[in-house]
Amino acid sequence: MSLIPNEPYRMLDPFWNEMDRFMRRCKEELTDGSYRVDIEETQSKVLVTAEIPGIEKPEDLRITLDQNRLMIQGEIRKIMHDDEDESVARHSERYYGKFSRLLTLPAMVKTDGSHASYQNGLLKLSFLKDAHPAARYIEVDFH
Repeated sequence: MSLIPNEPYRMLDPFWNEMDRFMRRCKEELTDGSYRVDIEETQSKVLVTAEIPGIEKPEDLRITLDQNRLMIQGEIRKIMHDDEDESVARHSERYYGKFSRLLTLPAMVKTDGSHASYQNGLLKLSFLKDAHPAARYIEVDFH
């Protein structure tokens, strides 16, 4: 007579594997959209305001526009303290790393005449409406 190991929870392995895969995907989606955005429309403009705290340098933020799709990409770098070389994090809730977000604007907009500014963690974008836009990189004014 052979002994068969009794593993009653073995049949739950596919469930746990699927839950693990789902949680990893949710974490990736949350980090992609981890900042809040407002989109407003007037007769002649589309205005976008995004809360993205922690950007220190202009090269850490990239904004591209293709027709009515706005891509905001960047990286929030962790601030290293010079005087505490061997510090140990005891609690951390702030997000560090790369992020990206693709937004669909409510109208076609021009890239010429667009304006972007970043101050105190707020990214403000302004676009004029247009029927025939072209793709372009948008410079951000840092204050």
